[in-house]
Amino acid sequence: MYQLSQDYYLLFILILFVSLISLFYFYIFTENREKYINYWGLSWVMYAVSLIFSIFLISHPFSIYLIGAKQVCDLFNSLFLLAGTYHFIGKKFPYYWIQFTIVNVLWISLAVYYNLPFISITLLSSAFFNIIALVTGIMLLRFWKMNNIGKIIIILIFFVWGVHKAYYPYFYPDFRNSPLGYISEIILANLLNFSIMLIYLQKIREELMKSEKSFRLLAENAQDMIYVVQLNPSLHFKFVSPSCEKIIGYVPEDFYSNSNIFFEIIHPEDKPFLEALFDPFSSFSEPLTLRWKHKDDFYVWTEQKATFFVDSETHATRVEGIIRDITDRKKVEENLINTEKSRQTLLTNISHELRTPITSIVGYIAAIKEGRFKEETRKSYIDLIYKKSLHLQRLVQDLFQLTQFESKRISFNFSQITISEFIIDILEKYKWDITQNNINFKINFEKTEAFLQSFVIIDIERIDQVCSNIIFNAIKFSPLGGTITIALQRYDSDYFLVSISDTGTGLLPEDAENIFDRFFRSKSHQHIEGSGLGLAISKEIIEFHKGTIWAESKLGQGSTFLFTIPFYTPE
Repeated sequence: MYQLSQDYYLLFILILFVSLISLFYFYIFTENREKYINYWGLSWVMYAVSLIFSIFLISHPFSIYLIGAKQVCDLFNSLFLLAGTYHFIGKKFPYYWIQFTIVNVLWISLAVYYNLPFISITLLSSAFFNIIALVTGIMLLRFWKMNNIGKIIIILIFFVWGVHKAYYPYFYPDFRNSPLGYISEIILANLLNFSIMLIYLQKIREELMKSEKSFRLLAENAQDMIYVVQLNPSLHFKFVSPSCEKIIGYVPEDFYSNSNIFFEIIHPEDKPFLEALFDPFSSFSEPLTLRWKHKDDFYVWTEQKATFFVDSETHATRVEGIIRDITDRKKVEENLINTEKSRQTLLTNISHELRTPITSIVGYIAAIKEGRFKEETRKSYIDLIYKKSLHLQRLVQDLFQLTQFESKRISFNFSQITISEFIIDILEKYKWDITQNNINFKINFEKTEAFLQSFVIIDIERIDQVCSNIIFNAIKFSPLGGTITIALQRYDSDYFLVSISDTGTGLLPEDAENIFDRFFRSKSHQHIEGSGLGLAISKEIIEFHKGTIWAESKLGQGSTFLFTIPFYTPE
């Protein structure tokens, strides 16, 4: 009786232990939702139920119903162990194992029903246990990277467990009422479980290493700057991706050696936002736009998002963040804002420029129609209407041309000419226009054969338009007896330079900077007629030729307009 009570007590403890193992598996399953963990947990549940039947077998060692129930539990224990192993190594669980289990259950049921001897009830399932032990051991050995001694130990554990489970009842028929049989079985089962747990932990470790390697590979190749800052016990950088050098010029070692670097390179106006970003209780949920001072002494616009991690006491322990360079995006945004402002200014200027000649034309036509002018003055007013109409026509043409430049729909007719042809076809023809206005004309250029026979590729008509805009402006602003000088020379070896100088009134310094803006009119020249579009169009044309155009002027001493065009070198 004492021995029986002792066996009961021992089995109760073992059942409790096995149940705890089952709960441990199910807890792991709830954490990562892996199927193989769930199957292994079910396997241990079935083993715990099997042990419960073992308690009753101690009191009724020859009950075939208890023997049959225990065998069925052991079948499902082995089946779930095998299913978990298949899922663990990433293979699909074959359906034939379920079929074998069903056949075994039917066989046990029939053997119990017909009251067959113990060996008949357990023979088929014993072979099944042996096969499962062999297959499970082989699969785990292939998966587990270990030395030869470890492999031998695992082989022995699975072999002994399989043999014990399958054949121990035949070697030792009285095991059902002997504590040694159950103790040895549970010891082997726990050794088996320990082996499986070691394999599981190794897999978790390998996955963590792979995840860390993937994270580092991703972080080190990411365009964005990724950083991890440890807050306790002192603030320091744990990780900074190499992309920081591309974004703000500093290398990761600069951050590791200086934990305060963020607060040193932040734009002074953005410092409060940075402090709020590193405050775990701040209300910022959207990314912040911050400016950082680049190592080369200019500011970079960035978008920054931070995530805090807390300990069990809800204290912030570290912060992980991503910094994205949005300098180009900010430039686009600023360009859009400036474009919108330019559009509003353009519309205002267009309405003003159109309204003035149209009002004059309508007024003159109304006066003529009502007969308010004498016949001898009628012709002069018709001439005024004609001039205003021409001005209006030029304005509309200029606006249409600017619109084409903006929409990239303008076409160019390029041709290859020499510098000598450029002088003859474009520049010299303006000599008559200049001298007719009682202004002196000069043209200077290098008279060497090498220079005159150098090639340029231009749209002759549009470059002529540029020269026309500049020269006729020079005529308008030059006094009688003044001089307009056109000069050509090499510029930085790859370009040739055209400069058109006058001895006119000149420009204010601020006017020289804005002279190529649309509708710009110098304050000192408001009385002179013009649309303010000619030089803006000239700039578009020169830039389309991959050249540059600018103005140099001193008030009261005249102005010089210069533009460059690249030489063409035949290959």
